Amino acid sequence: MQNLVEQFDQYFEVIPAKTEKLIGACKNLRYQVFCKEHHILSSDQEKYEIEQDYYDKRASHALLKHRPSGSYAATVRLVLPDSTESHFTYPIEEQLSKFEDNTFDRIHRIPKTQTAEISRFSVSKQFRRREGESKLSHGINDNFGKKPDASERRFDAHITLGLFKAIVQMSYENDINNWIAFMEPGLIRLLSRVGIKFQKVGPVINYCGKRHACYENAYQVLSGIRSTRPDIWHFITDSGKHSLH
Repeated sequence: MQNLVEQFDQYFEVIPAKTEKLIGACKNLRYQVFCKEHHILSSDQEKYEIEQDYYDKRASHALLKHRPSGSYAATVRLVLPDSTESHFTYPIEEQLSKFEDNTFDRIHRIPKTQTAEISRFSVSKQFRRREGESKLSHGINDNFGKKPDASERRFDAHITLGLFKAIVQMSYENDINNWIAFMEPGLIRLLSRVGIKFQKVGPVINYCGKRHACYENAYQVLSGIRSTRPDIWHFITDSGKHSLH
């Protein structure tokens, strides 16, 4: 654990995006990744170079800062429950309602009061330079979780685990117990290598590429990580400070 933490703290810092300026940086990075590079989302704010939607106003946002350069390496948001609306929905429900299978119903039945959707998980192009990474918005390839070459400075594990650390922190602050998300099959597989396991709900669908709807109880995810990779658990929960119940 100490080696992972020391390396992460040397190169990266989790930044809660709680000001308009920082939220703007999240939206700008999303624009660069999803609109300009991958062309999988459109923006009605192109002249401002930001990507945003209706759900941003009830989301918690985070950035991962690369300390040596001062640039933002990655971002993620957590779409939260809406305490002012009794029949609120999540982005994942909006998309699943377009498909003719029971995946929407299964997601729709999940208790919503303490559920949040993980979304806009994206990594800056400058941190996705190795072969196989440039076409992935999440920015990690099949070498994730494996021992790196001694001569290679590898940031993929740090970036992904740093974003997951941000997700856990935002969930703790907002009393979230359940997570839903759209995830690329490769990302599900790669996360499982370090003990981060989600339940796939329904078949692969074509939404911004091939993705699975996923669900899991947050406490169960963290419990699984703690039993299989206690080093990762200590890192993403700040040694239990942000452990969920």
